[in-house]
Amino acid sequence: MEPSNAVDRDNTFELEGAVAVVTGANRGLGRHLAAQLVERGAKVYAAARRPESVDLPGVVPLRLDLTDPQSVREAARTAWDATLLVNNAGISTGAPLVAGDWDAVRLEMDTNFF
Repeated sequence: MEPSNAVDRDNTFELEGAVAVVTGANRGLGRHLAAQLVERGAKVYAAARRPESVDLPGVVPLRLDLTDPQSVREAARTAWDATLLVNNAGISTGAPLVAGDWDAVRLEMDTNFF
């Protein structure tokens, strides 16, 4: 049997009624993913360090700075009903890992990995 590239609609995720938090939802891939979730019937918390930069219709802007534990706690309290996390946020400071500025390396690691 030949492999198929067709999407089997019976095996796709049911998103109607899901509640998603999308980090980094103010631009790029995060913005696109948030828009697609809304289009498919999910409630979406569009998380960003600056929620005023979220301009998608149909989402709930959510302040979230992944490097700030208090911000994470507040976002978790706000989005208590979330059933799906799209952990998309990430940064690149351009700092070399070994010889770079420690604050820049720490910011990148805290945002992308912790």
